[in-house]
This record gives sequence, C-alpha cells and structure tokens, in this order.
Amino acid sequence: MKLNYMQCWNGAMAIFRDHKEAILAIAGVFVFLPTLLMAQFVGQPAIDGGEDLNAVAAAYSAHFSQNAVAIILSNLLISFGGFVIFMTVARSHSGTVADDLSKGLRLFVIFLLANILTGLATFAGFMLLIIPGVYIACRLVLVPIIIADQGERNPLESLKTSWYMTKGNGFSILLFILIIAIVGAITVSVAQMIVGVIVGIATSGEGWALIDNLVSALGSTALQLLFTLIIASIYDQLSQNNSQVGDVFS
Repeated sequence: MKLNYMQCWNGAMAIFRDHKEAILAIAGVFVFLPTLLMAQFVGQPAIDGGEDLNAVAAAYSAHFSQNAVAIILSNLLISFGGFVIFMTVARSHSGTVADDLSKGLRLFVIFLLANILTGLATFAGFMLLIIPGVYIACRLVLVPIIIADQGERNPLESLKTSWYMTKGNGFSILLFILIIAIVGAITVSVAQMIVGVIVGIATSGEGWALIDNLVSALGSTALQLLFTLIIASIYDQLSQNNSQVGDVFS
C-alpha cells in the first residue's frame, strides 16, 4: 500500500495536538536548550568560504578537538530528547513524562546502537551512489519509533522491521521527507533573515548574537520536532496498512 502524504501530514498534526504539552516540554529541555547553549558558547569553526576541502576538514577537526566534550554531550542530550518524544507519541504510550524519560533511559543504548547500524548501512549505500544511500536511510527511518513503540531490544531486529514496513514506499518516503525538508529549511531561513534585518536596524548594523542564536535554535528544534512527528505518522499509517493486510489473509 502506497503512502498517503495528506494522511501522514494530518496524522502528524493530530499527534502534536494530542501530546503538545509533553512534546514541547521535552523538546525545550533536551533539544532547544542544548542547541542554544552550543550556538552561544561553542559556535562553529571559523570558515570564510574561501578555503579548500583540506582546510575545511582541518578547521572542523580542530574545532571538534577543542570542544569534544561539549559537542558529544549536547548531541547525546538532543538524541535522547528526540527518542523520548518518540516514546511520548508512540501508540503504546501510557504514563507520564517521567515514565517516558525512565523508559527512554533504559532503551537509549539500544537506540544508539540501532543508529550506528543505520549509519553504517546508509554509508555503505553512499559508497555505491548517493541515491542508494538516501534510499536506505528512508527505508530505515522508522527504527527509532519501532524501538519506542514496540520496546524492541535487538537493534538489528528494529532495522529489519523498518525495512519490512517500508517495503514499496522507500521512494515515496524519500520524496515526502525531501519536500518537508525543503519547505521547512526555506521557512526557517526566511524567519532568520527577517529577524536579522530587524535586529540589524535596531542595533545600527551591529547585530545581537543571542537573538540570532535564539532564532536559529528555535528553527532547528522546530524542524527536528516536525521530522519526529512525520516519522511517527508514517509509522502509524504503515502499521495500519500492514495490519489490514494481515486481517485479509488471516
């Protein structure tokens, strides 16, 4: 059964409405705050755009070496926050945010291992060509919500389940996510530009780094939440499709 884009979008919005208080609380603490702190106090490597590839790689390597602890910790917090949101919106969810955090901690290592396996599979696809890598990533996009909803403790099984559930919909998922990514990125960029112009006028062209970083962190958090909701909605739709097929042949 083919993915229904409108059903997925409406499903994502419905999921947000049903769980918005918990979603916003978790995202605020574990996604927005680390993103803002990293932007404000760590920042990005100093690159002016004129460097060659080796110089860019060296700059990023030096930046990571100097800020390794902060970068690793922030990424772990952001990943944990995203995973707990999957726990919150999963169909099997029952309990409070504290329950979701506790369950998320118990399954977080499984989630990380599954992400590593997904990354290796995607990298293998990219070694062939770009399209196979992106296709594999889309076929494995349901891994986090499968672990969250089904409590799967075998990382490899979660990859197999995602691969099975997305059969026949790999390119449909790719196109849908691509549309969301492009529209979302444009929206965030326009918002940042408007705020930048306003702040520039208010400060006589000097700007205000905190406001820029605040808007950037909000945009990044909003995009991550959107993709999380979309993935959860895709999972719900494909789960219903699979169950309907099972009913027919049972």
